[in-house]
Amino acid sequence: MLALIHTVSGWLNHVGVLAVTVVLFIECFGIPSPDEIILLLSGYLVSQHRFSYPVVLLAAVAGSTLGGIGAYWLARLGGRPVMLKYFRFLFRTPERLDYWERYFQRHGDIIVLVGRIISGVRAVISYPAGLFEMPLARFVLYTVVGSAIWAVIAVTLGYILGPHVVSALESSKQYEAPIVGGLVVLGALWWWWERRRRRIRESPHS
Repeated sequence: MLALIHTVSGWLNHVGVLAVTVVLFIECFGIPSPDEIILLLSGYLVSQHRFSYPVVLLAAVAGSTLGGIGAYWLARLGGRPVMLKYFRFLFRTPERLDYWERYFQRHGDIIVLVGRIISGVRAVISYPAGLFEMPLARFVLYTVVGSAIWAVIAVTLGYILGPHVVSALESSKQYEAPIVGGLVVLGALWWWWERRRRRIRESPHS
């Protein structure tokens, strides 16, 4: 991880805040990228008066929004045939896809907003928004708001940590496995609850 931190630090030194925009743009397509690291290090550079806090935030929001719009249109133009052909393991049947479309139509705004703040989710949340044809204006609005919240949290944390940001990133590595495991468990519980609730609704005795 230390090598990755040094690499990201080099990008910031040579490219400046544009590196923030590029990394967050790439992340929105589901491509692994060091978004947390670059925002934390940018916050540290703000504390050293090398970067401007508002400029870093604008660069982060711009990258997330532009990347999100790109992924949104990829999903929207590809549509159901692509999802059912290449992602059948997720949806299995057109009926299952219909179910998730109705769910997203009811809760899409909050899903996009919160999804932009949660690590991992923000990398793929644009695809269901495009697939289920969430109105573009609403998608952009909640993407901008969610991206701004995430950027403020990460950059401010980097600013507060200051020169300790690298050691903090190194220390956080030991918690990665438990956090991922916890997210997997929560995801499995949520899937089980949704499946149980749907069976209750479809039961002839209900």
